[in-house]
Amino acid sequence: MTASGFWLRLQRERALIALFDLGRRKSYGLRAAKLYAFGVFAGYTIAITLTHGKERGSAIHALNHAALVSLSWVVGTLAALGTAQALAEQPERDALSTLSLQRGFPKSALLRARTGAATVRVARLVGAPALLLVLVGVARGSTLPWAVSVAPAVIVYASALGFALALLAHFSAELSPRHPRALLCLLVLGPLLISLAYPAVPSLPGLFSSLLSRLLAAGARLS
Repeated sequence: MTASGFWLRLQRERALIALFDLGRRKSYGLRAAKLYAFGVFAGYTIAITLTHGKERGSAIHALNHAALVSLSWVVGTLAALGTAQALAEQPERDALSTLSLQRGFPKSALLRARTGAATVRVARLVGAPALLLVLVGVARGSTLPWAVSVAPAVIVYASALGFALALLAHFSAELSPRHPRALLCLLVLGPLLISLAYPAVPSLPGLFSSLLSRLLAAGARLS
């Protein structure tokens, strides 16, 4: 495949991802996720604005960390639940499959586009408010090196979380089209509950909590 052919294919698949994303923006789950994301941003903006004292930089960093946790497991979960339900709806599945084939896309492109749209949706809902809070932190006196360290970490974290939740949403819709949200909750919360009794058992919240702490470690030293 030539370079021009590769870029053309990439642009076509990006357009398909955008189409899938646009078709689900009015879903109840996504609206609820957007509303909560705004609430988290507004609440932590007020908290950061009211932060004073010599340890203000460390306090702002801690508030950004806490905001990311809230965004991850409420906003991200709401968006993933809405995605799982939408993916399980047979009329939409048939319509999108037909459209994809009519436009010359292989079935594998449809799978990639559906997963990609869900990934972008969750990553945007989690990452955008968190990045805005970084700007609020800089406006309130945090250092520029702190922001330069934290901002890329937020992007990496939000993208990884979006991809993981998108895969679970797709898996839940395929395995249990009648109850995709219940299965998704089971996949996320089941290992978490087991890990409370058996800490060696990994869980998605535990893994991403560790990832977030590692990614923000450099920012903590610069705050």
